[in-house]
Amino acid sequence: MLKVSELLGKTLLSLSDAQNVGYVGAVWFDAKLTRAKTAEIFSDDDQRPESAYVEMRQMQCDGDAAVIRSQAAVLPQNLASAVSPCPINCQSYNQSGKALGKVRDVLLEDNAVAGIVCESKTFTPAELLSLSRDMCIFNDTGAPVKLPKARFHRTAQKKAAKPMPAAIPPIAAPAERKARPIEDETNRVATPTQPQSVTVTRAPGDPVKDYRFLLGKPVHTPVMRGERVLIPAGTQVTEEVIELARRENKLVQLALRAF
Repeated sequence: MLKVSELLGKTLLSLSDAQNVGYVGAVWFDAKLTRAKTAEIFSDDDQRPESAYVEMRQMQCDGDAAVIRSQAAVLPQNLASAVSPCPINCQSYNQSGKALGKVRDVLLEDNAVAGIVCESKTFTPAELLSLSRDMCIFNDTGAPVKLPKARFHRTAQKKAAKPMPAAIPPIAAPAERKARPIEDETNRVATPTQPQSVTVTRAPGDPVKDYRFLLGKPVHTPVMRGERVLIPAGTQVTEEVIELARRENKLVQLALRAF
């Protein structure tokens, strides 16, 4: 039986060339949390990408270090079938809304999820009713519970899809009414007259990294920016510490130093 909490932070070695590939920073699961699919590997080596992905079936994880046969197992497409982030530190509730505490660990048997350990009880994947990035809902009744399918504002979508009457054509704004920037005479910077919207996109298959599994762990070596100490050794990781590391672009370094 392998505990995911014990796997996180392990060194990953490549046997064929005796190389340190990085550290196991996160584990990704299938949509129903029944199987661990992919390990996300962090590295602070400038010659390697910050994140790489290895299929769990390609790894041996029961020693002091995790091992793969060769670095050919490290491929970006290994994340394709892994969609659920590690649930450790997620809040958990039963079907009636009773708090069950946070998820403390995930137990693996040959990469199949054997148990999801909460503060009050250990559940099987069959007892998991639903999950999201921040929460797990479990069935603790012992009887089948069927949830309705999620609905996403179908009425609003239908209204939005309804075409406008032909008698009321859309009105285009005249060209001369287009907002023009106002130039600040003090610093000569052109300032938009209206707030500007920004859309952030990411490449398909590239997950938004989730570092909640670090919560409560001690930082063993300081996280630095140049000569400045951002996060001292001995600091316990909190949401504020993770946010600081995010702002300073030091999340990977924090993950490597907190275990």
